[in-house]
Amino acid sequence: MKTIRILLLAVLLPFVVDAQTGHTKNTHKHTVGSGREHQKNDSLVRGVSYSVFVASVADFADSTKKQLAKTAWQLWKHEKWAELEQFFSTNNLNGGWPPNRGALSLKMITLQAGLLVDRYGGYYDADSVFQDKGTFVSFVGVPFPQRALPDKTLQSPYRVYKIVKPIAGVKKGQIIPWFNKPGLGIQFELPYNINDLKKGGYIAEQKDKESPK
Repeated sequence: MKTIRILLLAVLLPFVVDAQTGHTKNTHKHTVGSGREHQKNDSLVRGVSYSVFVASVADFADSTKKQLAKTAWQLWKHEKWAELEQFFSTNNLNGGWPPNRGALSLKMITLQAGLLVDRYGGYYDADSVFQDKGTFVSFVGVPFPQRALPDKTLQSPYRVYKIVKPIAGVKKGQIIPWFNKPGLGIQFELPYNINDLKKGGYIAEQKDKESPK
């Protein structure tokens, strides 16, 4: 009886080993394939990955809008700006604002001391003190149409700031054409808002500067 069991094990063992080996190979193949697919989907386009693009639009966090995110990515990727804006309008995405924080490209930089930047935005609080919690600025003098902002922005306060101390972690990008504006100017997204940078001594307001048109 013992001899029969040994013979059965000898016959069946190769099949068990082959089955386990085949399962391991298939699992490894699937894992590698999935990794490549993810890597392909998240490759950089003008400095921006698909995951970063999707994260820039709160609506895309909804799992039912995955296809909308993919379509928007393709339009952004191929610079179909008019179609992209219409797509966002039709599907009520991002409150009407462009994806990727309004930029068609991304590069991390440091703004050096001495540079002049400007922005539209801010308000006066109950004590008549100017406050600005915005984080976007442009080079001084960039024409308003190249900023691709809504017309009502022209009614906001205009301020010019001088960089006093280098500011690292700044996102530099070319501006997406939007709001019936040609865009393509340069924007900088700061790591901290204007109020905090002023308090920290990183920027200083330059008085009596006129808004570009």
